[in-house]
Amino acid sequence: MARADYTKKILKRVLPPILALAFWVGVWAFAAWRVGVPFVLPSPDSVFSVFFHLFATKELYLTVLRSLLSLLVGFVSGVAVGILLAVPSALSKVFDSLISPVFTVIRATPVASFIILAWVFLDNGILPAFICFLMTAPIVWSSLSEGIRALDPALFEVTRVYRFGFFKTTRLYLFPMLSPFLSSGLSTALGLGWKSTVAAEILVHTPDSIGYMIWDARAWNIDTAALFAWTLVVILISILFDGLIVLLFGKRSFSPVKERRKNDA
Repeated sequence: MARADYTKKILKRVLPPILALAFWVGVWAFAAWRVGVPFVLPSPDSVFSVFFHLFATKELYLTVLRSLLSLLVGFVSGVAVGILLAVPSALSKVFDSLISPVFTVIRATPVASFIILAWVFLDNGILPAFICFLMTAPIVWSSLSEGIRALDPALFEVTRVYRFGFFKTTRLYLFPMLSPFLSSGLSTALGLGWKSTVAAEILVHTPDSIGYMIWDARAWNIDTAALFAWTLVVILISILFDGLIVLLFGKRSFSPVKERRKNDA
């Protein structure tokens, strides 16, 4: 009986997304059939054929690795700067008033404008990482600043009463309280950073990157099916990133009193 309930639970979670995906692939297939011009809108079977063929080539993995390296450099540096600036910004109104306009301008400026402006000063090999950094830092800063301001001072006082050390306070109080804000901020920053990285690669033609393959498929080879296939690669990686954030930052709750009682027991 328990096994049957578990199977039903899994089906309830998995079946709706599969049916929704099947529906939209059907809409896509019908639209491609009605258009009847593969150059304009290729059929799903032709796109998936190219997509799965990519996984059998060495080119895919080297290309993805090149783009992921740009993302890693830009994202990690953006997260680091966002965290370093979020703490003083949340604790000092003067510091916040100095930093807020800078990040507001960055978030309001179109990504394409930054790419074109940065292209004047930076090599196209490192420009995607820089654009990812610009897109990541403001989001992490905003989310973490909000989280720090939302901390409950009463709970913090309880940790002091029970004489929690710095690392224990961080592990059992600060991190669980801030993890929802971090999870939301990192998920948004990672998604935007990834798309911005690929967009920068397309515009500046970064060699051996996903963006270059997308640009090459349309500009030189005029292969719309390959364009769609590489776009699916971008989407798949983005979905994997979302799953990684959920895995790292689950729902957490903390009560210093319960923790103290557990330790006393």
